Order: sequence, then structure tokens, then C-alpha cells
Amino acid sequence: MEASRIPTAERPALLWPALAVAAVVAFFGFPGTGGDWLDHAFQSLFWDGKSWLIPHEARLGKWFAYDGPKGVLILFAVFLLSSAFFPSSVPGSLGRRRSIYLLACLALVSVVCTQLRSVTHMGTPIDLKLYGGAWDHLLLFQAKPLNYPSHAFPAGHASGGFALLGLYWALPIARRNLGLVIGLGLGSWMGLYQIARGEHFLSHSLATATLAWLICAGLARWIVPDVSPA
Repeated sequence: MEASRIPTAERPALLWPALAVAAVVAFFGFPGTGGDWLDHAFQSLFWDGKSWLIPHEARLGKWFAYDGPKGVLILFAVFLLSSAFFPSSVPGSLGRRRSIYLLACLALVSVVCTQLRSVTHMGTPIDLKLYGGAWDHLLLFQAKPLNYPSHAFPAGHASGGFALLGLYWALPIARRNLGLVIGLGLGSWMGLYQIARGEHFLSHSLATATLAWLICAGLARWIVPDVSPA
């Protein structure tokens, strides 16, 4: 199908997700905007001054919100690979094009979010003095001292869940809201788990969600999933 003939609904606009990314970066990246206050206010729901709501050694939480979701995503990626190479022999196959699109979403969202952290130079709550760590809390656009932690912004763990926002464009049109719920739900669950154990701020997960939105929308315009109305 020629690009000029692709319906508008199948060529999602990139303006809104791009603005969402910019808004998150600006609101949480500069002092005096209120972003710093919001991060700490939300974090206080999970920190009692001495310990986190979910201890690092809590195995049940790790299974339900860390290892479990990762395992599900890996199995889903294997299904997509099979669906991409052998679409006619895989039960429930999404078809070659939609499977490739979703694989691209999973790969690109995860890679972008994890690699950006080496550029943003942001610390996790457990790195900071406010939560028993060794460093001051510095925002995205504030100068950082040498060896300042750089493994937090955007959130990496939640990226796999938010990458499933691509389901919104890959599923049949009648089921798109289900895809949206799955992507937002799993990404939020994985992100909230990390927040509750001091591994991320709210802003880190919001950055991941908006980046995933932008990337999935961009890939939908490029790969153009073959979507049926029912």
C-alpha cells in the first residue's frame, strides 16, 4: 500500500507524543517547575524514613513484578518471532507484518530507554542522601559532579511493559483499547514496583511511557501494521 493511501488512523500523528516527552523532560528536568516536589511527594508513599515499602530481598514482589513480567515478555517475543517466520503454522498468529512491528517496538523501546540513561546522568532514590544514599538529588539539567550515578532516567525495567503500547496499532481496530490497557497496565505495574523499592522516581517511569508512545507511533507509521477492522 502506498504511503499516500494509508488511512490517517493508521498513520498516527507524532506531535502529541513528542510534546508529551518534551513536557516530562521540562517539568522534571528544571528546578522550580514543581516536578522535583511531585517526585518526592509520590516517593514518600513508599518510604517511611528508614525502609522501602517493598524490600529488595522480597521474593514475592520480585517474582510478580520483575522476573514474572520479564518472562512473559520473553515468551511473547518468541511467539512474535514464530509468527513472523511461520505465520500460517502458529495458532493465534498476528501475521508477519504486525509481528515484526511489535518485535521492533519491544527492541527499540528497551534499547532507547536503557541507553539514554548513560546520557541523562540521573540517580535512583536509593542513591540519594534523602533516602539513605550518598548523593545529592540533582535534576536532569543541573550540573553533576564526577562519578554521579547514571542509571535511572528513563526507567529501563518498565520499558518492556510500555513497549506493548504498540498493541494499540497492531491489534484489530475493534480491540485497540485492549492493547492500550495492556501496554499502560503492564508498564505501570513494572514501573510502580521499581518506585516502591526505591529504584526509580515517578518521573523516570513517565519518561519511559512517553518515549514508548513516541517510538511505537513512529514505527506504526514506518512499518504500517496490517490491521483489520474486526
